Amino acid sequence: MKKLTLVLIGLMACFAIGVSTSRGQIFYSLEDLGVVKGMDSSEPAAINNQAQVAGTAYKGEETCAYQYDYLQKFMADAGGVNSRGFGISSTNLVVGDAFFVGMGPMLASHAALFKGGLPSDLGVLKGQVYSRANGINAFGQVVGFSGQTRDGSDSKAFIWTSQTGMIDIGTLGGAYAQAYAINDLGFVTGASQTAGGGPILTTHAFIYRPLSNTAGAVYQPMRDLGVLGSGESSCGTAVNSYNHVVGYSTLKRNDPRMHGFFYNGKSMIDLGSLGGEGNRWGSDVSAALGVNNFDLVVGYSYLPVVGEMPIQQVAFLWRRGQMMNLNSLLAWSQRNYLLISATAINDNGQIVASAYNLDTGELRSVLLTPNGPTQ
Repeated sequence: MKKLTLVLIGLMACFAIGVSTSRGQIFYSLEDLGVVKGMDSSEPAAINNQAQVAGTAYKGEETCAYQYDYLQKFMADAGGVNSRGFGISSTNLVVGDAFFVGMGPMLASHAALFKGGLPSDLGVLKGQVYSRANGINAFGQVVGFSGQTRDGSDSKAFIWTSQTGMIDIGTLGGAYAQAYAINDLGFVTGASQTAGGGPILTTHAFIYRPLSNTAGAVYQPMRDLGVLGSGESSCGTAVNSYNHVVGYSTLKRNDPRMHGFFYNGKSMIDLGSLGGEGNRWGSDVSAALGVNNFDLVVGYSYLPVVGEMPIQQVAFLWRRGQMMNLNSLLAWSQRNYLLISATAINDNGQIVASAYNLDTGELRSVLLTPNGPTQ
């Protein structure tokens, strides 16, 4: 759901969005982060408070994790064979996955920690083949999942530290789980299958915290964050320093439509969508992917369908209870980019997003910097 076709890009090139000029309106400047040398496109995954960015660059089937240096304005290959970048710490360490030489007869990718242009193999959980790391905190605690298939739901969530190695953190009662983010207090969020519920196990967002970094540590069980409305499934994608979680959830039974949510420590809040309830062709969809310590939320949503136009995906910012199309907050001189998904936001209000350059059709990682305070 993160990519649009070039046909849709052409349609969006002539799409005009009105902008409020009232006092206090946020506007963003856009910086194209470019692409790793020899690659064709890039997508961001994470940003820290120093505006260092991690993500993945692409050329056909070839991929490489990247690390963007904000001060030097340079996107570097983070290292590894067909690697991908998913997280970055405040100390500028990148995590993701890569294929490692000498891994046995079956070539598989493992969770990786990238430093100085080289990946370190974090291994896999016992009995598993693949793994990927999705998040890392300031203390070097890494979270992700490990399973029989790459990116598969048939996986187990893990925490890795240099002292303990990779540890399975359990589930909400079902067989599988995936961990997507960790904060500096060690709280983890992701998605886990729940116990019971009929022939098809449901998946719920969770929050979880390890009690120790030492080998043989005793762990608290995961806490189920539930779902929106009468939905069946949810997933946590990011967690801030206040243990507030964002993600997405279905809204009703037997209905695949989903909305982004914000969990404030007590309840799950429906962020709504830009498409609007009841709009045809299923445009009433959103997903929250990032949150900062001021509870600003970013992600993607669909716009209302107009006439015979196809569904259009755009990046959003949720602030003070209002979801805004980030494209409408760009200066007119930078409207040659179509923001399709905002993946993370730091405490300075800077946002990383995937965007199409409407002049060239290229997919790029971009950095959005606000014109003033965003709290």
